[in-house]
Amino acid sequence: MAVYKNPVPTVDDIEKEDNEALFEADYNIIEPIYFVFIDILGFKKTYDDNRDSKGREFADGYKAVFNYYFDLINASKLINPEYKENYAGQTSDSLYFYTSRPDHLLEFIKIFSHLNMFAMSKDVFFRGGIAKGSLFRKEAYQFYGDSVIYAYLIESVIAKNPVIYIDKSTYEDIKKSNSEECYQFIVNKNERNYIKPFIWFEKNNNINMESLLIDSIELKEIDKTKIENVIDKNLEIFEYDGKNYDKYVFLYNELNNKQHN
Repeated sequence: MAVYKNPVPTVDDIEKEDNEALFEADYNIIEPIYFVFIDILGFKKTYDDNRDSKGREFADGYKAVFNYYFDLINASKLINPEYKENYAGQTSDSLYFYTSRPDHLLEFIKIFSHLNMFAMSKDVFFRGGIAKGSLFRKEAYQFYGDSVIYAYLIESVIAKNPVIYIDKSTYEDIKKSNSEECYQFIVNKNERNYIKPFIWFEKNNNINMESLLIDSIELKEIDKTKIENVIDKNLEIFEYDGKNYDKYVFLYNELNNKQHN
C-alpha cells in the first residue's frame, strides 16, 4: 500500500502563495464606520404575486424611488472624491450607504427622510438598520465587516415596523455631532432609536431640502394625501394579516400624531 507524501514545494508554489497573501491584503480596514442597510417591505411578495402578469406596471413605483434615491445622493455633498470613506449603492431591493463621519450620516438621514415620504406615496415602504463597526473594503462596492452584519440584523430582526432603527453607539455619536438636529430627526421609544418617518410634516419643521444639495435637481413634491390614501388602502388589504397589519397601524398613528396637525 502506497503512503501519501506531501509534495515538495517549488518556487512557483511559493510565488502563488505570496500572490494570494497580497490579494487578501487588498482589503483595508476602516473603523469606525456607520453602515446603513435599508430594505423594501414586502418586495418579494409583490414580485411573487405579479410573477405571471404580462406588464411590469407594478414595478414603476420601485423604479421611481430607486432613481430618486441616486438623484438625491449624487446631488448631495456626500458622494465626493474628497470623502473617500463615503459610498452609496443598491443591491436588488436594498439600498445602502456608509460613512466614517457622524455629521455626514446625519445629512444622509435628512435626505433619506425626504425620500422615504416620497416612497410611501408610491406604496413603497422601507425598514432598515444603522450600525457602527468596522468595514473591510477593497473597492467601494466590495466590502464586509461587523458594521454590515449589525445593520442587517437590526433590519431583519429588530425592525418590526417600517422605519430605520439606529444602534445606541451610532445614536450617541450623532447626538455629539449635533444634538438639536439629532432630537429633531430621531426618536427614542422603548429603548430603541429610529428615524421619524414624517418629520417633514411636523409643524415646527424648518428644513430646507435644497440646502442639503450642492447640485440642482427637480425635487419631488411630497403629497400627504397620497400617503394617507396608501396607508388606508394597506390597512384594508392587510386587516386579517397578523404579520403586516400592525406595521400600517404604526404608520397611521405616526402620521396622525398631534404635532403634525
